[in-house]
Amino acid sequence: MRLIELRLKNLNSLKGEWHIDFSDPAFLNEGIFAITGQTGAGKTTILDAICLALYSQTPRLGDITGSTNEIMTQGTGECSAEVIIEIDSKRYQCYWYQHRAHKKAKGNLLPIRHEISEVKTGKILEEKKSKTSAYIQDLIGMDFNQFTRSIMLAQGSFAAFLKSDIGDRAAILEKITGTAIYAKISLNVHEKKRFEEEILGKLQAGVNSLSLLSFEDEKLLVAELQTLNQQQSKQRKTFKTLSEQLQWLDNVQQLQQNILTYQNDFASAQQAQRAFTPEAQRLDIANKALEIDSQFRELSYSRESVKRLGFEQQELLNKIPTQQEALAQATTHLDNINTIQKQATDNLQTTLPIIAKTRELDAEIKQHSHSLADDNQRKDVLVNNTQRLRQEIASHGQTEQETKAQLSSIEKYFSDYEELNDLDTDMATFDSSCRRLVVLLEDNVSLAADKLAHDNQSSQLQAHFDKLSKQQDADKLLITEQREQLVSLQQQQVALIEKQSLASMRGEQEQVDQINTQIAQASFKLQQLSELASQIKKTNLSLPTLTEELTTLAGLIASHQSDIQDAKLKRQEKQEHLNLLQKVAGLEDYITELEDGLPCPLCGAHEHPYGKHHPLLDNSHTDDDNAEQNQSSTIKQTKTQQTQQQITELETVIDNLEQALSAYNIQYATKKETLNNQEQQLAPLQQQSKILHGDIQSYIASLFEAENNYSEAITAIINPLTQIGDDINAIITNIDHCLSLLDTVKHNLTEHKQSLKTIVVEYEHLIESATKLSTAIETDEKQQQALSHDINNLTTDIKLNSQKIDGIKDKIAANFSELAPLMTTVSSLTHKYPADTYKEHLNLTIALNTADLSDSLKQLGNSFDEQTVIDSADYDRHIEKLRQQRSALNQLKRQFNEQKDRQQQLTNSLSSLTAQIETKQAQLSNDEAALKELENLVAHKTKAIEQLKQNRREIFADKNTDNEENQLRRAVDEAKAKQVVAQRQLDTVQQTLEQLTARELQLDTELQAAMSTLNTQQSTFTHLLAESQFVDEAAFVSARLPKEERESLQTRKLAIDNALHQAKLQLDSTQQALEQKLANPMTDEDREILAGQHHQIQIDIDELSQKIGAIDQKLKDNDSQKGQQAAQLIAINEQKQKLQVWQQLHTLIGSADGKKYRTFAQGLTFEVMISHANTQLQRMSDRYLLIHDDSNPLELNVIDNYQGGDIRSTKNLSGGEGFIISLALALGLSQMASHNIRVDSLFLDEGFGTLDEESLDIALDTLTSLQQEGKLIGIISHVQALKDRILTQIKVEKLSGGFSQISGQGCRRVVNATNEKVS
Repeated sequence: MRLIELRLKNLNSLKGEWHIDFSDPAFLNEGIFAITGQTGAGKTTILDAICLALYSQTPRLGDITGSTNEIMTQGTGECSAEVIIEIDSKRYQCYWYQHRAHKKAKGNLLPIRHEISEVKTGKILEEKKSKTSAYIQDLIGMDFNQFTRSIMLAQGSFAAFLKSDIGDRAAILEKITGTAIYAKISLNVHEKKRFEEEILGKLQAGVNSLSLLSFEDEKLLVAELQTLNQQQSKQRKTFKTLSEQLQWLDNVQQLQQNILTYQNDFASAQQAQRAFTPEAQRLDIANKALEIDSQFRELSYSRESVKRLGFEQQELLNKIPTQQEALAQATTHLDNINTIQKQATDNLQTTLPIIAKTRELDAEIKQHSHSLADDNQRKDVLVNNTQRLRQEIASHGQTEQETKAQLSSIEKYFSDYEELNDLDTDMATFDSSCRRLVVLLEDNVSLAADKLAHDNQSSQLQAHFDKLSKQQDADKLLITEQREQLVSLQQQQVALIEKQSLASMRGEQEQVDQINTQIAQASFKLQQLSELASQIKKTNLSLPTLTEELTTLAGLIASHQSDIQDAKLKRQEKQEHLNLLQKVAGLEDYITELEDGLPCPLCGAHEHPYGKHHPLLDNSHTDDDNAEQNQSSTIKQTKTQQTQQQITELETVIDNLEQALSAYNIQYATKKETLNNQEQQLAPLQQQSKILHGDIQSYIASLFEAENNYSEAITAIINPLTQIGDDINAIITNIDHCLSLLDTVKHNLTEHKQSLKTIVVEYEHLIESATKLSTAIETDEKQQQALSHDINNLTTDIKLNSQKIDGIKDKIAANFSELAPLMTTVSSLTHKYPADTYKEHLNLTIALNTADLSDSLKQLGNSFDEQTVIDSADYDRHIEKLRQQRSALNQLKRQFNEQKDRQQQLTNSLSSLTAQIETKQAQLSNDEAALKELENLVAHKTKAIEQLKQNRREIFADKNTDNEENQLRRAVDEAKAKQVVAQRQLDTVQQTLEQLTARELQLDTELQAAMSTLNTQQSTFTHLLAESQFVDEAAFVSARLPKEERESLQTRKLAIDNALHQAKLQLDSTQQALEQKLANPMTDEDREILAGQHHQIQIDIDELSQKIGAIDQKLKDNDSQKGQQAAQLIAINEQKQKLQVWQQLHTLIGSADGKKYRTFAQGLTFEVMISHANTQLQRMSDRYLLIHDDSNPLELNVIDNYQGGDIRSTKNLSGGEGFIISLALALGLSQMASHNIRVDSLFLDEGFGTLDEESLDIALDTLTSLQQEGKLIGIISHVQALKDRILTQIKVEKLSGGFSQISGQGCRRVVNATNEKVS
């Protein structure tokens, strides 16, 4: 990827729109450019603009959103960034833009616009802000972090890394390589392992906290629950009977109250019907009138039509004479208007030719006047030009003389110092020779010291080799013993799983749990079946007894009913006898007074057969015997009392019999209800028994299905369950045996599971021991391998050390061979440019003596001839003289270039001045001739204009032609308009008269037709009135009712009829229901007594429910805890397996501080980065090679090939060497981050401030070698020395107000440009 162009607008201090063209020849030719400026001027903002256009974020501010924008220049309303990049010879334009409302500085931020398009076609590839960054990322192949590490080299960070302590290196490397994620992973693994341990602890604590009932306690609770359920069942039956009796009493009482209410409702409905009778009659008459209402409406409409047509006809007859008079007036008015219009038209045609001639004269006068004004203006301009040209010609002549004098002085300088023309080539040769000279001198010093160090190192390496060999033999013996122990453990594991595999045992444990669950369900169902069987048996035993009791009660009821009937007949006879006695006693006086032949005062009969011998009277007395009469009266009273006593006794007997009969009826009804209930309950109980039996058979059968694949041991344990047959009666008979069988099988399965669990636990213990032993063996073997590796490394180091010593000797000799010709070249160049010759042109802070320089060069040459290695202090003194010579040459070069530039400028100025003088002289001559000719032309045009004005006054005086023409045309137009109005009025009046006449004839016809229709409708309506029994039309009109009133009466009539019918139905149905209830009485007990019994039984049932609920809850809790225990044991095993994974992962990479995995990942990243860095380093220089220190993962050493392959610490590198190493590391990181994507544009931000002059030269040479690979390298710096060495610069300069400007090659400010992308 290569940057081609950059545009930015209103970003930070760079106010306005700026354009940088990286395809400018200055960038392509040099390859290296500097972005310079003061601190805070805005140099890094250029890099921010690149990131913004590509990723909509910057390294300093992060993501720029639609709600916050801190990069927009203060006081502006919009900002943008745009880059053109080239990938695989194809160019793309990336554009980012945001503005405020109305582009005002205080407006609200609006959404960001971010898009990418092809430069060649202009096709937009993506324009959605949320997708553009991802599209660019896929296109470039790097995300934002990779891009910033690839484009913006972290050379400064690596320089700090090389000089930092071991403790600080991890943090620096993490920052520049982005490996912080590995510390988070390590920390998360540690936290996850601790979290899983907490979960396991909680699960184990939960299992320990569960409390289960013993088998005996559980059995006692089940028995107690069964007893309480039976008691509750009996109580519920009694409660149901009492509830039904109370309900019957309440229903009877409610029915009686309802009858009274419905009787009142029925009476009210009848009264309402009678009161509505007059209104009903009105409604009937209104309905009859409604039947002929449409004919009446048609008749009324015909009457109105006849009346309306007659009135309209009369109005028309009155209007026609008036309209005829108006027609005559309109005709006269039109004739007058036509005469006026003809006169106006004649006047206009006469005046138009005169106006046309006058206008031609006016146009000619105006044209001559404009021409005269233009000529006067040109005359004034020519006068001013001639004066200005004379002054400029004089000024240019004086400047030409001064320039010629300066140019003569510069030409003399070039003739005096002709050798300076070779200065550029000689300086390059001098610089390269001196640099190589210094390198070789430093190399010799370092090589001599390294030779002595390698001699000492050889003895140390041999001693260390002997020590490691002894330790290796001891470790081999320990590993052999550990392997024998591991083989023993593996044999024990094989013996445990020889008969059955571990997976099979674990699967068999799960099968045992499943079988136990099914057995527990079958046992529970079997207990329920036992309870149902007991209820069915009890019911079957009670049914014959109840039937026999009902037969006995039926006989007693029939006997008592017969006795009651007999007693009632006897009571009736006695009562009739008593009544006769009482009547006779009352009529006895009348009987005695009866005489034959006289009428009876009661019946009027003349014959009295019982007058003397009434059977109820005592006939033994005589009227004269009073004593006997009194005695007879006493006897009569005694008979009456005896009869009354007998009646009383009979009533007592009847009451006793009826009470006994009522008791028998209640007992009969109760037992009958009990019998019915038991018979009804028997069928569901039997059905439930069959369902439970089916469930039991299903559970048992599922244990013996072929697909279960149970082991032989499990099959043998559950085989006794086959004794539980399919016959339900056999199962019910042997329930206890079946329950015992299930418990035995369940117990045996539990023991079998426990034995399997013991084997599995023992096997896992062996695995754990073997794992620990394997880990120890692996650790020891790794140590053994490490020892072998160290011994091999020592062997290699010993050989390398010996080779290095020989290499150092050869290298020193080669260096001396190269130094001699270098000294010759340097000496010849110093003699070519002696400092004494150019003293007047140099400004040296230290005096440079040519003799001292020659003496230093001679001493260096002698040491080279003798191949004597001199120390740094000695050769630095000589090299300092060469540096002074280099500074002098640099000043000469700068002055020579300045003189060349000045010569070129003066030559160009002189040529320009000569050309300008000649041009202006010619122009002055032309202007003077034109001025004279123009003065003659002005005088001629003034005379012609005066003659034209005189001709115009003679034809049309001073009148305005437009006004006169407009006035005449306006008179014609007004006359024509009046003529049109008059004609329109005449046509309107005439048309109106014709319409009135036609309408009058039409009305006459319509009126005759309407009269005929009216007569027919009147005859028809009179006939309908007679048929509807209306006396006349007035009676019909009075009978009509409004629709609302008629509908209201109809609604009331329907409501009254419906209420009467509903009340009758409710009264009849309620009476019938009461009769049915009373026909089948359920009790004769008092309601309060029944309610008390009902309430007490309810309390008893609630108490039993509480006891049952408590016991049932205990059993459920126990079952639930059993299930929880099983589930938690499974969960514990699963959690142990899960924890084992995290423990192993924690052992590998987990740590509480995150350093374990981060250090490992950084070590790998560091290794890869070193590999990439060495690739880059070989392209820069063949001298250095980076290697990784095995003893410290973050330590870095350098192999110096120029010093015989000596290994040096990065802390001992010089400034230039450190820059090369750190730059190679930064380029290596760039290659890692870019995933091998070619990046042809790189930026180095600062990092040069600490380099001395020589190191700066080395750094620039290194960067120049990178430019040869086609890379465009930008250096951001404010170091002055760097600015002097890099010709192509982008300068960022501060202005007033806190703003900055950009200048330099390829840079320009876009002025008055409109952003075409923003709509």
